[in-house]
Amino acid sequence: MPRIAVVGAGPAGTSFVLHALRAGVDPSDLVLLDRARFPRPKLCGGALTWRGTELIREIAPELVPHERARMETTHLRFRCDLGDFEVREGGGQWLYDRAHLDARLLELVRDAGVEVREGTAIKGVEAGTDSVQVRTRGTERFDWVVGADGARGVVARSVGLAPGIVGRLVEAVYEPTDADPNPRELIFDFDPIRDGIPGYAWIFPYPKPEVAGQANTGTHAGLYKLGIMDGRGVAAGEDLRAWTDAFAERNGYRRVDTKLAGWPEHYYSHRTRAHVPGVLLTGEAWGIDPLLGEGIAPSIEISRYAAGRLKEALDAGVRTIPRYEKTFRKTEPGQNLRFQERLADLLYGKSPDRWLKVLFSHRRMLELAAAGTEAYGRLEKHTWMLTRSYAWQLLTGNL
Repeated sequence: MPRIAVVGAGPAGTSFVLHALRAGVDPSDLVLLDRARFPRPKLCGGALTWRGTELIREIAPELVPHERARMETTHLRFRCDLGDFEVREGGGQWLYDRAHLDARLLELVRDAGVEVREGTAIKGVEAGTDSVQVRTRGTERFDWVVGADGARGVVARSVGLAPGIVGRLVEAVYEPTDADPNPRELIFDFDPIRDGIPGYAWIFPYPKPEVAGQANTGTHAGLYKLGIMDGRGVAAGEDLRAWTDAFAERNGYRRVDTKLAGWPEHYYSHRTRAHVPGVLLTGEAWGIDPLLGEGIAPSIEISRYAAGRLKEALDAGVRTIPRYEKTFRKTEPGQNLRFQERLADLLYGKSPDRWLKVLFSHRRMLELAAAGTEAYGRLEKHTWMLTRSYAWQLLTGNL
């Protein structure tokens, strides 16, 4: 009988299971549950940073970069009315059809001998003194429940783990009319900040080769995903949809989808609790990148940490993980998420125009962006150098 129920079969849940198996958890002790049946539609820009691709390569080397449902870009482009600059990582960024990628990761879990229950909606979770009760069509007890069920997951709500900031995104598929886009770049446009929306807009190539498009590039000819992220969840959905259509028109795109779809995102906060006895959170249920909403890379890193800590608890025969959140904050992924949280607080906070200007004129930041040696979301190690450079530019009147 399974001892551990993992709720949510997206990348957070599947990577948790795969890392737990690597840590020595027996496949028969695990069950993975999700209300959906895979492959299922997944609202997402579909872009993986270089770091995200490398993290998937660690757990599923056969998926990267050989899957048919993908294409590669060479760089990110940050832009607004103040200017633009390229962000070049240590490697390319891969775009996936998330329905396909998530289903393939789930296949790996099933192939490893783990029980997978698709089409199983979780109605509630109740943590007791010696077990955790999970309600689906019936009731089942487990030693542990892992919440990998996303931004508004049932697990966290059921056990009283309050979320941090929940943002809102909308997106749709567009075709260029007057635009001449570069399919090898990912555009991040910060003009929403100028209009009072704490976030950014994006223009990404649309990776759906199994429907149409070029087999050798893995993308539709001429189709793109455009959307907007409200990183504080303060704008109404209809306002975000209207802004996105206007943004598309300004940039020479016409919507081909019948409507703009929307979804929530839950961002990491160093204050968020992610564990009670017998229950722990991972992935977006705990929180993802607060700056640009990167989800897969943080989810996999959190799941690797969570799987290791749960194995320690199993070996010790305990149902409480000491300093679960605090210890994560001391890890490299935790420190980088905290760095992203600080940047988001500045850029989406009380003086966004000031910090937007800093972003586009900070000399050392621009040098790092162009170097091709760094990875998005892993700049915490440069905190002192970036702070010193910022202070020098202020003192010399160049910022």
